[in-house]
Amino acid sequence: MADETTEVLIVGGSMVGLAQALFLARQGIRALLVERHAEISAHPRAQAASPRTMELLRALGLEDAVRARENPHAQYGDILQAESLTGPELGRFAGPFRHDPDEVGTTGWTLIGQDRLEPVLRERAEQLGADIRFATEMTGFTQDADGVTAVLRGPGNGCERTVRARYLVAADGSRAAIRTSLGIGHHGPGVFGRQMNIVFHAHLDPYVAGRAFFLCFVSNPAVKGVLGKLGGADSDRWVLAPSLPPGADHRSYGTEDCVDLVRAAAGVPGLRVTVESATSWEIAAWVADRFRSGRVLLAGDCAHVMPPTGGFGGNLGIQDAHNLAWKLARVLRGQAGPGLLDTYEQERAPVAEFTVDQGVIRYLQRSGLDEAAAARHRPETTVLFGHVYRSGALVNEDDDDTSVVEDPTAPSGRPGTRAPHLPLVRQGKETALHDLLDGGFWLLAGPDGAGWQEPAADLGLSFHRVGAREPAGVVERFLTRYGVQDTGAVLLRPDGFIAWRGTGLPQNPAESLTAALDTVLHRTAPAWDRP
Repeated sequence: MADETTEVLIVGGSMVGLAQALFLARQGIRALLVERHAEISAHPRAQAASPRTMELLRALGLEDAVRARENPHAQYGDILQAESLTGPELGRFAGPFRHDPDEVGTTGWTLIGQDRLEPVLRERAEQLGADIRFATEMTGFTQDADGVTAVLRGPGNGCERTVRARYLVAADGSRAAIRTSLGIGHHGPGVFGRQMNIVFHAHLDPYVAGRAFFLCFVSNPAVKGVLGKLGGADSDRWVLAPSLPPGADHRSYGTEDCVDLVRAAAGVPGLRVTVESATSWEIAAWVADRFRSGRVLLAGDCAHVMPPTGGFGGNLGIQDAHNLAWKLARVLRGQAGPGLLDTYEQERAPVAEFTVDQGVIRYLQRSGLDEAAAARHRPETTVLFGHVYRSGALVNEDDDDTSVVEDPTAPSGRPGTRAPHLPLVRQGKETALHDLLDGGFWLLAGPDGAGWQEPAADLGLSFHRVGAREPAGVVERFLTRYGVQDTGAVLLRPDGFIAWRGTGLPQNPAESLTAALDTVLHRTAPAWDRP
């Protein structure tokens, strides 16, 4: 008999694990999260929340809270390349924007370090009922057909307790102890090297000389790395992330070594530097061979690792958690068949393969790309919003296209793609479509699609008829981008992806909707017994 029970046990209390707890709590599932460290890391690590991540958090009412925790010296726009901060500039390229210039998403990037974002996720998850325990380590687990039994070692005297969970989400990072214990391998380019994070204090503003940049990539004989400011306008707190030679890590560098690296990056030999802390991590690129083993599901860095260029890694992990949360919730509530969880890997693994490749391409750009790699480069908007799912959680349409992505600025509206952004009118005010998608299914119908409303209500779907309040331009945008007629409709999943579309109004819309939901949710219960 276990000492306690939970529906979902999450192992790992970093950005992805905390997001998993938050998204599950929003779905009404009170997960237990354990993290072996005593507190959230003080190192910034991931430097920004992507527009897609912000879109998901905005639907939960968290955009303002995240923006309020933004890095105090956030500089949107250019990324600078230079020999050193005081040396010749080697080039500039576009960095993150606070507002989406392509109007594909509902919002833009937020320059917030992982150390500043994680407390926001934790606070809201706990407000919604998540049980989050730091300084608590999972020392082992076993699984059977009905669930997982884990052994937890808590703080203080280190006593051990057992917990029984119906599912375990492994969010334990790139070292992937849980994945390894399950015998799940990985594939991909492998290790490129190591990078160190040096958090330090120095007066560098005079050498910035009024230039605005998000990050400064420095490259000279003494150091190759990334320099960025952490504090506000009057702060002297910075971070340098230098590349390390093979076999080295931060323990190979004393305080004076770190000071020398900072001085070389700044290009100021006598600069006064105070080192606050240093750590290091592996730059690698790989994807797990499987994302699931029985009752254990992998999310974030234990499922996929990529170079930091592009800022895709942590954000991809948050989106893993979002995809998984609504599926777990419906299976746990008995609203969906267990086969729904198989679609997590079907959908997220191809996206991970694609995104890892895009991260590698951007990493190698600094040293020059071969023609084959350069041809695979896709715009940032496509990497973030252009995913095309093919799985059993969709009513797939017959087509020969097997692409993992499409151009989201020219969306197809087919099932498996993210619902294109629409400025709808709800309760008399303009509301972005994705602001409405915080946990349930929605049916969007065309201007003459009132016949869908009653069957949607009977099936517990939220409903909106585009054109009831919207101007003609928005109606035309809906019909064109979603590929439906005036009487057509599209079914949106809780994660904002299109599950099914009916180009026009069928003779029996209730029957069509019921069949679509049965397919998406992998359920076989009779209609009268469905929630």
